[in-house]
Amino acid sequence: MSSGVGKISSEDGANSSLMLDSVEILPDALPSRTAPAEPSLERQREAELLTRARAGEQRALRGIYDSHENQVRSHLYRLLGRDSEIDDMVQVVFSRAFAAIDRFEGKSAISTWLYRITVNTSHNLIRARFRRTRMKHALERFEVGRGGDRVAPSKLEARDEAQRILELLEPDLRQVFVLYHYEGLTLQEISVILERPISTVGDRLTRARKHLRELVREA
Repeated sequence: MSSGVGKISSEDGANSSLMLDSVEILPDALPSRTAPAEPSLERQREAELLTRARAGEQRALRGIYDSHENQVRSHLYRLLGRDSEIDDMVQVVFSRAFAAIDRFEGKSAISTWLYRITVNTSHNLIRARFRRTRMKHALERFEVGRGGDRVAPSKLEARDEAQRILELLEPDLRQVFVLYHYEGLTLQEISVILERPISTVGDRLTRARKHLRELVREA
């Protein structure tokens, strides 16, 4: 992941703080970030693996699953938080991927292709949950670290709190923010995954950062 990924914290004058583990709220101006060139040997290995997978070779399909299962699971966690359905969602993502593998031409990396399927698979669920959360909590303010006699949150508690704040972002903003800051993808790669213009992706990232600043300031 790029060096721009760090931590975010905010103080409200009463010793309150909130950390977004592995995330840094950057200035609104988007940094110039170009995708690194794919190692030729890696792309050749992927091409060979895809050829075998398209032929129905179970070992090749298992190789794709083993290599990318953690990527899919981690991305779903960033989008959904702790969820008992994630195991099932992982299986759905790979089932859809393998069902469509004949149509995947390999022009992008397997990881990029799987990010797209993961986003599409979780999209409706994220939107439904966001609507329920917004109605139930009305973007309730988090009480983290307030009060002089309150013990500072542990790293794990702060990470969980950061995840809950991410879940308050509108789904479209959350997707871009997670792909850029947590997954370390470029704006161009995200544009391909979400099938949206780079200008739209950049605008959503800026809005996500602004909204997160407001949520942290209110904490």
